[in-house]
Amino acid sequence: MEGNLDYIYNELRETKTELLAYLNTEHSNERILQYIKDELTDIDSALMKIETGEYGRCEVSGEYLPVEILQNIPTAKSAYEMAELEKYCRKPLYS
Repeated sequence: MEGNLDYIYNELRETKTELLAYLNTEHSNERILQYIKDELTDIDSALMKIETGEYGRCEVSGEYLPVEILQNIPTAKSAYEMAELEKYCRKPLYS
């Protein structure tokens, strides 16, 4: 996971930079601004977990989350959250 972790870390930092730049422009939609602020909080949490070696663990069970999902949703915090998000992911028609 080490190589994947570097990639995820860089993606999180880049996304944070982009969101902060967006916040520094004039926008009036408070709902969107709140979503961005919430995402920034999640990104900061994920970055801190990477730095402390706790990244990728479910906050509820302590089990490791699938790397494939973390690559797509790097701010995921728990297996429950991932299961909820999977409801909206595309699934193949044939298994």
